[in-house]
Amino acid sequence: MATYYRDERAARLQSPLVSTLSQGVEEGYRLVGPDGTLTSVVAYVQWLDGHPGGPDTHVMISFEDGTNVEFPFGVRLTAVWHDEQRVFAPAELAEASPAAWGVTAQPWR
Repeated sequence: MATYYRDERAARLQSPLVSTLSQGVEEGYRLVGPDGTLTSVVAYVQWLDGHPGGPDTHVMISFEDGTNVEFPFGVRLTAVWHDEQRVFAPAELAEASPAAWGVTAQPWR
C-alpha cells in the first residue's frame, strides 16, 4: 500500500485517499468509515487463520482507541496516512466511504 517518491512534490500530487482491500490494510493508516468519517489509527492487523470460515478469509483490524473490527477478505476500503496534513471536504470523505463494513468484535484469541 505504501508508495515511495524521491520527489516530495510528486508525492503531494497524488491523492491522499488510498484504495485498498481489507486484507491489505497497514498499520499507521486511518480508514474512512461507513459514515464518511475517519477512524482512529490502525494499530494492528491480524489475519485470522483459525477462523470458522477457513484460513485466509478474515482479518481483524485493531484501532488505537481499543476497538476491533473483523472484515472478510475482499472488502474495498479507503485509507489515509495518519499524519496527512491536507484537509478533506466532507463530500470527498462521504464519496470514499465503503459500501460494506465489518463487524465490531472482541480481540481474536
